[in-house]
Amino acid sequence: MFQNYITSHDGKFFDGKDEFRFIGCNMYELANVESDISQKMLASAKDQRFDVVRFWVFNKTGRNNLNNICEISTELNLRLIPVLADNWGYLMNEEINDEWYLSGYKNNYLQNILDLSFEFSDRKEILLWELINEPASVNFESVFNFTKDVSAEFKKINSNHLLSVGTIGGIGDKFGNEFSRFNSSNFEKLYTLKNLDAVSIHDYSFNSTIAERLDIHQRFKGKYSSSAILNNLDRIINFIPGLIDKFTLRKFNDVYDIPLTLRSIWQKYISKNIQTSAKLKKPLYIGEIGFKKEMGSDRKKVIEKELVKYLKAGVSGILLWSFESEGRSKDGHDYGFDENDGFKEIIKKIKNEYL
Repeated sequence: MFQNYITSHDGKFFDGKDEFRFIGCNMYELANVESDISQKMLASAKDQRFDVVRFWVFNKTGRNNLNNICEISTELNLRLIPVLADNWGYLMNEEINDEWYLSGYKNNYLQNILDLSFEFSDRKEILLWELINEPASVNFESVFNFTKDVSAEFKKINSNHLLSVGTIGGIGDKFGNEFSRFNSSNFEKLYTLKNLDAVSIHDYSFNSTIAERLDIHQRFKGKYSSSAILNNLDRIINFIPGLIDKFTLRKFNDVYDIPLTLRSIWQKYISKNIQTSAKLKKPLYIGEIGFKKEMGSDRKKVIEKELVKYLKAGVSGILLWSFESEGRSKDGHDYGFDENDGFKEIIKKIKNEYL
């Protein structure tokens, strides 16, 4: 049984008087599977040495299963991050668009999440809630006002739990035109909101190219033919950098960012996000971080180096995308992993040395 709610102050998470840092995983379908499957998924996450599980919970099925997930998590000593909406609409019964951020969220979403967070406000398993995964809009102010309004209403009825919003950070957040991705001041302004307790970023920088990002965007829109073309283009663009990564890993046990590549630019902006969290004295956690299966056995080396890098930089928590335990939470972009990928010993080693 957990003794404390997780709290946030001075740029850190705390479990009672002890700082709380973690390595976790994403299993987005966790609340949308049969109870016996979710139990196996959580047991596997614990066996892999993860401390926290992040997942989607915003339809009727998810609500009904959340209590069972909390009970199992107590037994396994796992903390939870329920995500209350998905900008891409997966598993949702309503479309998320620009009008939704302006006022549409008031129709169903707002009352639903208030009811849910109130019902589960006494569950210490819940580390924090996220208002929405990867928000995006043609207008930053609409996202800002949505977050301001909903976070204030949330805190009125649930002061026990921490709250965040699942921003991508880096160069991933689109709050306006495409160039708005390079406006880190909007990211900082969003997190000045007093009712947001922690800063979220997502990191897919390691394997990213412009073609890969466009490929994913097209898949989300259901345009699979153009997605396939972009996927092939990405493989061509990434071929030489991939060879360089493999060579430097085997020769020098390290990887290097090539200047002006998407990876190096994304990393530059992530550094700004980390500085923002320190300035605001709010803990920063990486809600999603992914590395492609195409890296083969080198993927484990890269994961170890990247996670250690972030922990040394003061990041409070890191959640790998996407743990495909029991064949669920499949990732269609090559970032998934399961028990056979051998991450368990890496996670164990990192936690022993740095947490």
